[in-house]
Amino acid sequence: MGTRRVRQALRDRDMGAVFRHAQQYAGASQARIATATGMTQARVSELMSGRCEVTRLDVYERIADGLHMPDDARHLLGLAAGREKRAGGAAFDLATFPEVVRVYAAQNSASEEIQQQARAATELDVLAVSGVSG
Repeated sequence: MGTRRVRQALRDRDMGAVFRHAQQYAGASQARIATATGMTQARVSELMSGRCEVTRLDVYERIADGLHMPDDARHLLGLAAGREKRAGGAAFDLATFPEVVRVYAAQNSASEEIQQQARAATELDVLAVSGVSG
């Protein structure tokens, strides 16, 4: 399972595939994954075989924390940065991800650039967050 497939598994929130990757490439046993993520070995086995899936956000958080996922992996799962970074300030530095993160003052100002990027890209992820300043 290459990096691209792991990234897709994270985007799809396919924890079974993520666990299989951890097992194959990091040598982590089902028991070790279970201990790290606060699950039973039987639950890890069910996830890896596709007999069940994760649906709760707190479980995704527990998995990300237990597997020590870097922030970019957490973001692909739709999670905030790791707790240690959240407590100390911004989740990530926008300057670090110029090709990934853009900030627009208004919704309508993003449309043209997103369409341009989509025409040129083979893959494009879009996450829109609307904030209210006050």
